[in-house]
Amino acid sequence: MAYHQPRNRRRSERYPAELLVCIYHRGERVGEYWTRDVSQGGIGLCPGKIMFWRGTRLEVQLFSSSRGRAIARRVPAIVRHCTSRGMGLKFRAGELLALP
Repeated sequence: MAYHQPRNRRRSERYPAELLVCIYHRGERVGEYWTRDVSQGGIGLCPGKIMFWRGTRLEVQLFSSSRGRAIARRVPAIVRHCTSRGMGLKFRAGELLALP
């Protein structure tokens, strides 16, 4: 029997990263999460206190783990999946081009 390998539907490669992320819902800060991985098109988050339904519109703000300050403005995102392993968010404003 042949092993079926699922097709990778992502447009950009994911990179493992542990960054602090603040999540905003409807303009209000709702919590802090840690990333599992980051790509230009989205972000994978470890589970947090509040988990959101698929399709929920959020904003994310990344913070430097060494300096503790914001390294990007708030970026609009949408929840693509939510499981016991965490949430996957897709950036809504196109791609996250470059972090300063």
